[in-house]
Amino acid sequence: MKMVRISTLAVVALAAFASGLAATVVVAQEKPKQAAAGHDHEAMMKKAEQKIADALKSLPPEDQKLAAAQRFCPMMTHSRLGAMGAPVKLMVAGKPVFVCCKACTEDALKDGAATLKTTAKLVDSTAELAKLPPAERAAVEAQKYCAIANSSFLGSMGAPIKLQIDGKPVYLCCAGCTAKAQANPAATLAKVEELKKAGMKDGHDHAGHDHADHKK
Repeated sequence: MKMVRISTLAVVALAAFASGLAATVVVAQEKPKQAAAGHDHEAMMKKAEQKIADALKSLPPEDQKLAAAQRFCPMMTHSRLGAMGAPVKLMVAGKPVFVCCKACTEDALKDGAATLKTTAKLVDSTAELAKLPPAERAAVEAQKYCAIANSSFLGSMGAPIKLQIDGKPVYLCCAGCTAKAQANPAATLAKVEELKKAGMKDGHDHAGHDHADHKK
């Protein structure tokens, strides 16, 4: 009877060891996959940045500086200048403005004052966000707008305010938005996700794009 009991315990112990070993193997396999995914994302980002840099190089030197300072299209405000090829230069009330593509030209010229206002905010935002580390800047630009003052570009009112709500980063245009953001965490996080998704839309659909900031 003792021999049977010892054998049973040995089998249980062996099974537990095998289970733990299998779990370790799974974790070990997952880590390379995660590392590979991170590497792929980094490679894609570098490729995208190189594409933009090459597109901007096709412009005259002075225009390169102006486009880099503006960084985004005033009509499609999540669209990086150069991501769709060489930016299109317009003269609006005697001032140079760059849009991401020819399809934005008509709308940009239709309300020149609003276009210039948005462009000025983009320039201010770009200058401020350039002070951030690359990873932080990418996170801010992914949200683009304040989670509370949704028409305010992050960086256009100085350094963005960063909060952690339920362990997730939330960016605000100024300290004045902090209390409201913290008063309703669920609504704030939902708005952040909405803002991020707006910047990830496929295509270049002007009809479905909200130009709320451009209109103000």
